[in-house]
Amino acid sequence: MRFLAILATIAFLVLPAAAQAQGRDGETNFVVTVKAKDAKFVGTAMGGAQVIIRDRRSGDILVQGRTYGGTGDTKKIMDGDLKRDAVLVDENTAKFQFSMEIIEPIPVTISATGPLDQPQASATVSEDTILIPGKDYTQGNGIMLELPGFAVDILDPPANSSAKLDPEKPVPILVNVLKMCGCHIAPGSPWPLERYDVEVRIYKDDIFVTSAGLKYADKPGAYSHNIKIPLPGTYRLIVTAFDRVTKEAGMDATSFTLTE
Repeated sequence: MRFLAILATIAFLVLPAAAQAQGRDGETNFVVTVKAKDAKFVGTAMGGAQVIIRDRRSGDILVQGRTYGGTGDTKKIMDGDLKRDAVLVDENTAKFQFSMEIIEPIPVTISATGPLDQPQASATVSEDTILIPGKDYTQGNGIMLELPGFAVDILDPPANSSAKLDPEKPVPILVNVLKMCGCHIAPGSPWPLERYDVEVRIYKDDIFVTSAGLKYADKPGAYSHNIKIPLPGTYRLIVTAFDRVTKEAGMDATSFTLTE
């Protein structure tokens, strides 16, 4: 009896550490975070990111859900002297949390798509891994995926808008450019103006017409340009953003008509 009591005591002492990885009824707890490349986490402010975990052997979806929460601590995340394996998240950082019973190791593909509130900018990133019973997937940054790109949103001209042609009056172009987490490009921020190229290209009937660089419009994330178009017609406008360092890019497109 004394031997059994000692075993029970040992099991009780070990349980709190194991419980971090194990949920109820032997389920394994998971945390998945989605970080914008060279920026913060994709959370509620941008609609979050959709996370899907598939069994690589069958293609079946094992679990799916959305990241919820904040973008995280700017100073902690964007510190230029980050050490290897630095923990970037805190209790308020956006994440997708779930529990799942794992009987044997499972080869999976974990994918994240977002930001969900900017569908024109939505991108998908994925990684393959093995989920192993009893392992801890909640500590540190959890399973962290990194989403590249920009959320580019053309505000003016509106889609399918029409205006009377005036060769002397330029067409105003106004766009909003964000990192995928919703972080603004702005002077004095971790995302300085001089690092990024924001440009517009205009086409008519799939024929290239002209291009120009957009300038910062004195408001975080805002870029503008006025461009003259000499002939009537329907034009397609594509705006791109490009990071010269990471080689990330984003785009949005619209169309407008100039009538005689």
